[in-house]
Amino acid sequence: MDARRAYQLRPVIFLNTVPKSGTNLLNQLLLGIPGSVMNDYVFYEGLVKDLPLQASILNKAVPNDVYMGHVYYSPEWAKLLVRPGIKTIFMIRDLRDVLVSLTYYIIEKLPDYPIYKELVALPTQKERYLLLINGLDDYPNIKNWFGVFQGWLSVPGIFITTYEELMISKASRRRTITAMAEFLWKGSVPPMPIAKLVRSMEANMDSGSSFTFRKGVVGGWRNEFDEEVIAAFKRVAGDVLIQTGYEKDMLWS
Repeated sequence: MDARRAYQLRPVIFLNTVPKSGTNLLNQLLLGIPGSVMNDYVFYEGLVKDLPLQASILNKAVPNDVYMGHVYYSPEWAKLLVRPGIKTIFMIRDLRDVLVSLTYYIIEKLPDYPIYKELVALPTQKERYLLLINGLDDYPNIKNWFGVFQGWLSVPGIFITTYEELMISKASRRRTITAMAEFLWKGSVPPMPIAKLVRSMEANMDSGSSFTFRKGVVGGWRNEFDEEVIAAFKRVAGDVLIQTGYEKDMLWS
């Protein structure tokens, strides 16, 4: 196969994640595909008012382009991201770990965040967790904060993975990357053998180079939540953990 033909077989890749779910690690993995190029435009929210501009950017995408964003689910966006030539990957993470990571990230690096002042005014991390779990005025509780993304879990034709699948073990990571590569080139011929492509993708993962990466611990919430925070999370978003497969019932602690 000549180089030009191999280039044409490369998909446009759209990386969509829930914030604080390992976006940059997945980004690095996809940029491990030889020849892939990250587009500078980052898609946030995907609100109706922004759709014409964002759709026009995607319509100009060419093979090898990689786009990333935190795009809420909507039928309009599903139509944009599930069509020939575009392959979409959606990644989630245990919402308890997302909460921990988000809280630290806001406090340490996001002074312009909508409720930054309210969070830093609280004397303990526990109180910050409770605020983000319960919400404040127009700021949504953690269930509703996640809920705008949840619809993607039911969309056929996209690749759904979790942060944990990439992090719990080398074997799990290799299986996940292999399945991802097979999804990206389903129906076409990859530019190199899948096994070689997987090794290239995996080798490009480097958490130390990410501005947003803190610890990346799987299950780190266990060292952060006390009984009151656990009870609040169960009350507000316990059903989300069951729906996303992180718990089987409400008996976790």
